[in-house]
Amino acid sequence: MAAALGVGLVALLGGGDDDSPAAAGPSSPAVSSPPPDSSASRARAHALAERVAMTPEDWGAGYTKGDPYERDPAGEYEVGQDCKGFEQAARSGTLAAVSRTVLNSRSNLYSTTDVRVFVDAETAESFVESAEDTTRRCPTQQFDKSRWSSVRQAAAPEVTGLDQAMAEEGTQTADAAGAKTDFPYVVYTGRTGDTVVSVIVYETRADAAALGPRAQGLLQKLQQRVESARASASP
Repeated sequence: MAAALGVGLVALLGGGDDDSPAAAGPSSPAVSSPPPDSSASRARAHALAERVAMTPEDWGAGYTKGDPYERDPAGEYEVGQDCKGFEQAARSGTLAAVSRTVLNSRSNLYSTTDVRVFVDAETAESFVESAEDTTRRCPTQQFDKSRWSSVRQAAAPEVTGLDQAMAEEGTQTADAAGAKTDFPYVVYTGRTGDTVVSVIVYETRADAAALGPRAQGLLQKLQQRVESARASASP
């Protein structure tokens, strides 16, 4: 089950017109943007990721912090050729990765939002493509004692403002203790430039019909939060 962004907040400062009186005086020193993997870029990326990842209050009434609640930095979930999952360090070019998990007190199931900021759009796109490959390659997956079946790529969610979107759906058939379960889930992932956001939602079988609309609304909210965070960080 695939687990589910450097932010270019750069202002180009131009000089005056060559015919203006200021042109005759000393020129202003050039202002250059920090390298995409500099400490300043990482700090900005981390601030964005922290602002975008959802808290229990963002999910609504009945949600509390999961255990664990926040992973910062979050690693990457990968699936080997044997379709067994493992976690590895975030790929090169990741500036920030924040994941927050909440617990639904009604269903007693967990859901997660994940925000990743990369050095450029190409690295962000490769992250989404890796998730798509895993979904297509392994319809049955295992992570320690947890198991998932019927893992497949679904129709991409209709969310405005995204450059790229994908959807995965399936069923958790065994929990972390190995006990049998029957919980449908979806993973909706979207990319805007160098930022990737994901939402993972589990539901009971009785409420499976609500999964898609619920996850789509949450992904749209994440996209809006990215745009808001970028706007507020702009000079």
